[in-house]
Amino acid sequence: MDNKKRMMFILEEDYYYITIKILSILRALECDKKSFHDYRKLGIIFEFIKNDNNFRFLSKILTVEQNDLFDNEVKVKIYCDSKLNVAVFKRVLFFLEKQEMVKLEKNIKNSAINISLIESDSFKVLVEEKILEHDILKCIEIKKMIPRIRTLKLETLQEKIFGYSEGEKWEN
Repeated sequence: MDNKKRMMFILEEDYYYITIKILSILRALECDKKSFHDYRKLGIIFEFIKNDNNFRFLSKILTVEQNDLFDNEVKVKIYCDSKLNVAVFKRVLFFLEKQEMVKLEKNIKNSAINISLIESDSFKVLVEEKILEHDILKCIEIKKMIPRIRTLKLETLQEKIFGYSEGEKWEN
């Protein structure tokens, strides 16, 4: 039975794993000072920091003008995976809000939820034990590749990374 459980375990669906990634993103983007606009962007950033291949791929697609067919397939996979994670991220964010680690604010202007990081004692322990360090470094690199990522609109971020807006893909 233990072997069966191990085989069925998917790391990307582990709430602890997702919590660590979210807190790393918020810490690297200095969301304790200014809020992160639109929690749905977390899914995109998460996909690029969860493994080194996706991280290198982000660097490639931001620097190369013309992508090949295989790159487009990877883009679609990352885009779809990021959309699938949004509901899980919302649940984790509500949990973190109850734990007083984040503050969620409704942004009526953009019809989104903004996130502010609260540096509680339990968060400070994670930082001191360097649990977040590797992911924070990746997020800082992403911040350098995509300036103003914290405040960009979701559509603008998608267009920068994936090369099209939400509306464009349905028009063709």
